[in-house]
Amino acid sequence: MTTQSPSSPTSLDFRIIIETPLRQFVPWLVIVLLITVAGQPGVVCITPMAWLIALRVGNIVAWRSRSVQSSRRLTEAALAGGSFGILQGLLFAAVTPFMGPIQPDEWTKTIILILGMLIVGIFAGAGLSFFTAYLNEQRRKRTQ
Repeated sequence: MTTQSPSSPTSLDFRIIIETPLRQFVPWLVIVLLITVAGQPGVVCITPMAWLIALRVGNIVAWRSRSVQSSRRLTEAALAGGSFGILQGLLFAAVTPFMGPIQPDEWTKTIILILGMLIVGIFAGAGLSFFTAYLNEQRRKRTQ
């Protein structure tokens, strides 16, 4: 299978969609893991605050994408932000069991909480990333 160049009107710059969220997620991952190992796994509970990192994802995608069309860059930013939200949700799911013993009657609530963080994280990441990419595109149009 061959891929089309990112400047093609029918393709997305998948490199930027995959690379940007990973690069922005690694520092958060390291911080959460270090603090969890130090005995404070509750740090993962500030994940909603970490969704703000998706603002940076949108900026990076808007400026570094090889796509020519503005709409393509916005789509890439939303996909990258959603991917970032998935990564954060998975980290939340991985660290939650270390926060303390989960009682048998609390498992359902825990699963709902994890799924909620995952789903809301996807939409929050995509929305925030799209928003900053959109602002960058508006700025780009004004300077042309």
